[in-house]
Formats: sequence, structure tokens, C-alpha cells
Amino acid sequence: MKVVRACIVEQGRILEERRLGAGESLTVGTGARNTFITTDPILVNDDAKSYALIAQRNGVYELVVTDEMQVRLVVGDRELDTEGLRQSGLLRTEGNSLRVNLEPTSRGRVRVGQYTVIFQFSDPVSITEEAIILPKELRANYIKNLDRFFAVSLLIASSFALLLIIWFQTIPEPLEPTFDQMDETLAKFIMPDYVKEKPKEALKVADTGPPKKEEPKKPAEAKPDDGEAKTKNTASRSEKIRKSIEGRGVLAILGSRGAGSGAVADVFGDSNIGGDLDHAFEGISGVGVATGGSSRTARGAGGTGTGDAASIGGLATAGGGQVGLGGKKEARVATIKTEAPEVDGSLDSESIAKVVRARLRSIQDCYERELKRDATLQGKIEIEFTIGQGGDVDEARVSSNKMGSAEVGDCIVSRVRRWKFPQPKGGSVTVNYPFIFTPSS
Repeated sequence: MKVVRACIVEQGRILEERRLGAGESLTVGTGARNTFITTDPILVNDDAKSYALIAQRNGVYELVVTDEMQVRLVVGDRELDTEGLRQSGLLRTEGNSLRVNLEPTSRGRVRVGQYTVIFQFSDPVSITEEAIILPKELRANYIKNLDRFFAVSLLIASSFALLLIIWFQTIPEPLEPTFDQMDETLAKFIMPDYVKEKPKEALKVADTGPPKKEEPKKPAEAKPDDGEAKTKNTASRSEKIRKSIEGRGVLAILGSRGAGSGAVADVFGDSNIGGDLDHAFEGISGVGVATGGSSRTARGAGGTGTGDAASIGGLATAGGGQVGLGGKKEARVATIKTEAPEVDGSLDSESIAKVVRARLRSIQDCYERELKRDATLQGKIEIEFTIGQGGDVDEARVSSNKMGSAEVGDCIVSRVRRWKFPQPKGGSVTVNYPFIFTPSS
């Protein structure tokens, strides 16, 4: 079925060309949905915004006109106007309109005021098959449509901005001034003048005349009776001091009376300095103040003490108690063995075992820490951990603990979470790794 192809002409210029779809009517008027938009009073009144110039009814196209329109229609090989259509009987009246049935070969034009609509029938063509090319007069002209005032203002502003940028580029960068070029005020602000401090006034000393010389005192004549009394008093005080410090504090150990190696040698033995001090203090009868003749020093034997001051000589205990030196304890070294891990994923067990072997010392440290508290600690611990796509350990836990020490298991889990493995290709990998711990002498 052919479709209508039409164009509207104003004063000899084609304004628009349209190709209608199958069964579509050609309308004119002021409405936005019309085929051609016009403002001719012959077609448009206050009540109608659209007039169907060519309409389809019962599968047949009809030309609908009024008496005010001028029609030229080609039917077959004849060209008829409005009067010729009436005489030939092709034009019929229906209400206020005149209708003419159109054939696929019909073509013509209808003059409506200052507009002329030219139409014909053609085969339907999609928009992609035929490009719509407007006449040169109807094509958009960007220069004519441009606002001159805006264009001139934009040109002036752009020129001024360009000149300003060029001027900024030609200005040399300011150089930092030297000390010689600095302003004197700025120089004073940076380095103020040094102000000398005023000398403090010397304190005035009252003139009291030359100092008087002290007359030397005459030494008092020593009385023989006073010296003997002083010696007796000193001896009595020394005896009181000796009796008061006997059996007190560590002096009982530093010098014990009697024969034997003494408590000091027992406490500070060759094997251990942590001897039984409580047992060492047993048997100490007291601390005695030795006389000058019995004192011993690092340089040799002491001589007989003389003088006014009391001297504390070498101290000797009457025999110290036996001190247990205790035996030496040898530290037990941990031994760790691993079994073949259970791997659920694309990462091979050898790559995992290589990382575990390199970090086995950190796991041994967890075991030896608790082994110091319990020397019989041993057993098997299995750690289950998940290796993420980036190689990090996403999750770790103790799957089996036959050792019985939760501290060792928690310590191992905290170390495993910081490990870094090769990146698995097929997603995350779950590993169950067994460790066997035994102490070795």
C-alpha cells in the first residue's frame, strides 16, 4: 500500500517535506502534533487547532477541502479544478466539507491562503533508506543565527584575557633581596641593636675600720688526772657498743666465732649463690666485737689497737649451720615434628610445608615458654587455617589439642594468622596441619 508524500510551500519556498506512514492522515493547523503547522485563518478557527486535509476511511484516502480552498487534482490523464471535480461527479458534499476519493496514481495541490500543499502517493520508505535533505535556503546558518552583540562581547573579553596572560608571562620573577638591599627598618626588625647592660652598682660596705687581729689562745696545760679519767670513759663506752651489736643482723654471718669454714663460705659456695640462707643463720650465737689484735684486713694482720676511739675488729662466729647449695637444673629443649597436612584447595602441600618449616621456630617458642612451667608437657596439636586469595591467613583455629595446654594452642594460632603463603589460583584453601611436641633432655 502506497503512502502520502507531501510538502508545504510558502511564496515559492518549500518549508517542509513529510512522508506519512501507512494509514496516517495529513493534518494542518496550530497544534504541535499536526503534519504541517500553519496559522492561516481559512484552516484554523477558535474551535479547531487541527484540520485533516487528507484522511483515510475504509482503507481509501480522501481529499477533504472547503469552498475557500483552491484545488488542482490530476485524476488519470485529466487535471481538474474544483468546478471540474463537481461536473465530473467526483466531488461530493458532506456537511461543510467537500470530499474526493484519491487513487494511488492521484496527485495535486491545495492552496490555503498563503500556503500551498503539494501531495502525491509513493511507496513507503524507511528513514534509513532515504536521507532527508532540506533545501539550502532552509538549512541552518550558524553565522546568521548567532547573536551579534554576544559574539562581539565574547571576542573583546577573550582578547583582553589573552593579552593579560601574555603580559603576566613577560614579567620577570622578583629576586630575593640581599642584605645590602634590605631596608633599614626591616634590618632593625630582624637584628635589633645590641644594648649594653648597665653596670650594677657595687654594694657599699660600711667603713668600720681595719679588722682586728685575733689574739692566739694559749694552750691549756694538760692535767694528768683528766687524761686518765677520759681513757676509762672511752673503754666503758666501747664495751657497751660491743655487747649491743652482738647477735644482730648480717654481722653474725660476716664474722663467726669458732673454728670452721663459716656461714659465709657456705652461703656463697662455688656451685650456686642461691643457697639456703635460713639454714645459714642457724647456730649463730651472736656477733662479737673483735679486738684490734684479732682483726684481719685485706692487707694483712691487724696490730694492737690503741687510741681513744673504739675499734671493731674481725668478727668470728661460733660455728654456722650447714647450707644446702642445691643441684644444677639443666634446661629442656623442645623437639617439634610435623606430619603431612590435609589440604583442601588448589595450592600444593609442598608450598605450604615450605612456609611452615621457615616459621617453625616461632611455634617452638610457644611450646618452650610453657615447657618451663611444666617439664612433662608434650603431645600433638592440629591447627586448621584458611588461606585467602591474596595469600593471607583469613582464619585459624585449634582443631585438635592432645597436649592439654590451651596456652600453647592459642599462641600457635596467633602466630599462624600472621603468616603469608603463595596466592592460590582456584580460590581459598583450607589446611589442617599437625604438630607433635616432645621435650628433649
